[in-house]
Amino acid sequence: MKRIRSILGILLILLSISALFLWEWKGREVILMQEVLVAKEDIQKGTLVNSSMFQTKGIPKDNLLQDVLKPNESNIIEGKIAMQYIPQNNQIIMKYFEDNAFKLKKGESIFVIDPSWIAMRSSSLRRGDVVDIYGNNEVGFLGTFKVAFVKDQTEREVKDISEGTFHHGVKGDILSRTDSTSIIDHIEIITTFSEYKKIADCVGGLTPSALIIVQKGDSIDT
Repeated sequence: MKRIRSILGILLILLSISALFLWEWKGREVILMQEVLVAKEDIQKGTLVNSSMFQTKGIPKDNLLQDVLKPNESNIIEGKIAMQYIPQNNQIIMKYFEDNAFKLKKGESIFVIDPSWIAMRSSSLRRGDVVDIYGNNEVGFLGTFKVAFVKDQTEREVKDISEGTFHHGVKGDILSRTDSTSIIDHIEIITTFSEYKKIADCVGGLTPSALIIVQKGDSIDT
């Protein structure tokens, strides 16, 4: 009988140790933690995101953000644009993202406005701006276009030096764009071939005209 009690005592001790181990390994996580979607890496503002940029992580329930996405909801934000900088391991919510406004419609493409064509444009032009383009002679108004890219001579995108501090979306007053990463060489616009031909004909026609590029309010940053 004494031996049986000793064996039972040892078994109870082993069971207690096992239970404690299971609690620390999984039990605490099940009761106190919840698995949610977090950033697998730093995600920069303006990034087109995909599911490989996220992972599942257990977060204490008391620390969960409101409306945080669950592990099976990464498809909801697939192909969207990050509206702000998201640090690695940060919880993910829908408010951090917006739809990609730069999807080309049928018949549209991206066309370069050669710098030699331009008589006037602002140094504050940025990707996402909406512009009116005019010929500087009797041709007048040529159309309204979205700026796809603003490039320097090395084909690098020209941005605001302080761009990372802005909340993604409407990017503040144009007059706040005081410092850029480099000097603008040319811009590229989204349009159809026929609309682009009007611009090219205006510049290279019988009465050549340079272009005046006028911004329409603030940019929609993407």
